Order: sequence, then structure tokens, then C-alpha cells
Amino acid sequence: MMNKIGFVGAGKMGVSLGHYLKNNGLCVTGFYDSVSEAARFASELTETVHFANLNALLEACEVVFVTVPDGVIAAVWDSCRQYDIRGKYFFHCSGALGSDVFSGSEEAGVQACSVHPVCAVGSQNDCDVFFGKFFVGEGDETGLKLLKSMLERTNNPFRMIRNADKAKYHAAAVVSSNLFCALAQMGEDLLHECGFDPGAAHELLSPLMLGNMDNIAEKGCVPALTGPVERNDAGTVAKHLSVLEHRDREVYRLLTLRLIDMAQQKHRDRDYTNLLKMLEK
Repeated sequence: MMNKIGFVGAGKMGVSLGHYLKNNGLCVTGFYDSVSEAARFASELTETVHFANLNALLEACEVVFVTVPDGVIAAVWDSCRQYDIRGKYFFHCSGALGSDVFSGSEEAGVQACSVHPVCAVGSQNDCDVFFGKFFVGEGDETGLKLLKSMLERTNNPFRMIRNADKAKYHAAAVVSSNLFCALAQMGEDLLHECGFDPGAAHELLSPLMLGNMDNIAEKGCVPALTGPVERNDAGTVAKHLSVLEHRDREVYRLLTLRLIDMAQQKHRDRDYTNLLKMLEK
């Protein structure tokens, strides 16, 4: 018999993930949220049950996904512990927090895990975003076994991680996604200063960004590296530094130092000493 799955928290992650699991044949029973309208929307979208209270969901489901903001997970867990939850599975979807946020789970008789989908969920109706994406998890062995069987059904690749590495793992994901947004905005802002309107700046740089990301995805970071640092063109880098100010200059300087490390891996016979000295002043 398939485990019945319930979601506590009907935001973007909870609704979209619940919808995705249900579309892949898993037994999603329904949703509870402190904002009743959010749970009602989720249940209507997924054709599942809208639970009026937390205990009703806990009684109906063997597997509970706590899909609330990170800062609320512990409080929701404390509320769950007030009821009979022995024998159940508890998962949360925080990238930065580990399964230990379910404090006292062993004493409560539950299997506790964290599972993080490596993708950005844009809305409550974004279930297709999970297709083919990696999920990263850690926690109790039995819970992980169930989790892996669920993801085998959805055909999602799964990787395990140590609890102690969760914050560093999430930092890696943020660097590879959110911080790219900051760099893209920095580039567009520099073009604004050159007289480009926002639309034109975005249109000009988007193909460059997309082409670079395609190269990185296909070849890897070091083989995809091009530009003045890779060529050891200290004169061009000096010109860039001369026109950048304050935080933009520091961002450029620090990232260029990392690029030198990458360039040295690509061209082990080149001497980047002069470029390093200029950047470390």
C-alpha cells in the first residue's frame, strides 16, 4: 500500500512539489496551512483534501512534508509533536537546514530527513520545474530509503549529503543561481551608464550570458573560460578597474582573483604573477 503524503505549508514549494508528486502517481492526500485560503487553493489545484487543522492532516497521512519558511520549521515541528506522530515520516525542503531541526525526532518515534530540490520554484503552479532535477537529502536511514523510492518513481536523480555540509551545500546553490542575478544586474547597470536603456542592455547581454552558460554546462567551468584574464591581459583588466567604483570594483577584483586560479589550471605554462600583483594591491 502506498504511503499517504500530506503537506504542511501551501506556498510555492509545497503546492508545486505536491502537484508534481501527485502527477507522478504518488498518493498526495492534501494540504494544511495556517492561511486557510492557501491550503484551499492547493487542494483545488491538486484535487486533494483541504485539511482544516494540523491534527487532521497528521491523522490522515503517514508522510508529512513541512514546506514552510526556514524560520518556521522548528515551530511547526513543535506543534506536530503535540499529537500522536509515532511511526510517521517527516521531511522538510530547506536547502540550508538539516534534519536535526526536527529536534527529538527519535524520541517521538518518527523518521526525519531534509530533502532539497535543486531548482528555483517560481510560483504555486510550477510543478514542471522539478522534471529531471536533482534532489539532495540527508537524515534517518529508513526515511532516506523511502525518499529514494519516491524519487525513483518520479525519475529524479538523488544525492545524499552529510548533515554538517548543508549550509555549505546551500551556499553553493545560491552562488550558482541567485548571485548570478546580481552579476547580471551589475553588467546591465554598467551599460546603463554607457547610455543604454534597460531594455537594450538586457537584450544585448542576454545572448552573451546564455552562450556562456551553455559552454559551462557542456565543457565545465575551466575549459569554458575566455576573456582578458584567461589571455593574461593585465592592461585590459587595469582599464576595467580604473572605471569601476566602490562595491563594483571590489566584486570585479575578487572574482578576477578566482578567475586567475582557473586560468592557471587551463594554462599551466603561463605566468600570471603581474596580474596577481596588480589585483592584490
